Amino acid sequence: MNVKKLLTLLLAIMLTASLAACGQKERGGESSSSAPEKEPDPNWPVAIGDIRIPEKPRAAVSLSPALTEVIFELGAENQLAGVSDFCDYPAGADGLPRCGTAALPDFEALSDIRPDVVFSSAALSEADTVKLQQMGAEVVVLPRAHSMDELRAIYLNTAIVLGGLEDGDQNGYDTFRALENRWDALTAAASRVTERLGGVYLRAAPLMMATGDAFEGELLAAIGVENDAAAYIGWEYPADQAVNLYPDIIFYDEGIDPEYFKGTQVYNTTDAYKQGRMYPVNGTALERQSGRMFAELEKMFAEAYPELASLLDAPPEEEPAAESSSGEERGGDDGMLDISDMTQVG
Repeated sequence: MNVKKLLTLLLAIMLTASLAACGQKERGGESSSSAPEKEPDPNWPVAIGDIRIPEKPRAAVSLSPALTEVIFELGAENQLAGVSDFCDYPAGADGLPRCGTAALPDFEALSDIRPDVVFSSAALSEADTVKLQQMGAEVVVLPRAHSMDELRAIYLNTAIVLGGLEDGDQNGYDTFRALENRWDALTAAASRVTERLGGVYLRAAPLMMATGDAFEGELLAAIGVENDAAAYIGWEYPADQAVNLYPDIIFYDEGIDPEYFKGTQVYNTTDAYKQGRMYPVNGTALERQSGRMFAELEKMFAEAYPELASLLDAPPEEEPAAESSSGEERGGDDGMLDISDMTQVG
């Protein structure tokens, strides 16, 4: 090879290397000028024990009539894509696909929806839970409340699952705080009762009534009525003690025919019957523990103590602006929700 050809080859190699370096520099410049990484969403992911919800659920199914009502109260019904066979309230739930029950889910309907989250008030079988998880759904079980604190947790946890750690928490707090204001007004009015009536709440004849271990028994006390069945448990007043049952007031499920009381000495000999203090109650509203429960309790209080009913209409006292309770409810420093205690059957 002569000198001229050698120089030409060396120049070609140098030019190729130079162009490659320029290309790398240009690409590097483009990378350095690109937009910064997107800030993480403070709402997601949400962790619930072993469950992890990475983003806002697109489609949720409620296999609990009670939780369906809560979801509507939270204003999250647009995320609800299916309900249980027994969901009949509010009216907006009527047109949603039926997906069976917690005891017997309709997997054909569920597979059509392919929900991100399935809510239930009762634990599903292990096999059904696994089947839903394989479908891509997280199963969130929130058992029936036994206290106002547990009911608050149901509202907050449902809201957080559907709306996220910050937005959902605030929505749950605001929604339940409105109910707490009604509760506070109710208990304040009940504290003004000077002579308490003794009474019972009869869920079904003949003697299925709210006993001392039932949340409904506590609700009677909250409206200023001494629960005459408080000494017993399991929603059953003992038949051999029925001769000692003499309530001043009887609240009974509206499904019971009022004529029933006329024909049984257990009730027609009581002061409640003789003085006409017998009041039908929407037992479903009490059982589902939604906003309807508070309205039913207000009605019951007004029937028991009509002279104090106007206290329920008094405007609540002003209070400082409320802060979200998310830190306390989530109970950790990692920003994740932990409601593992609420996912057990109660």
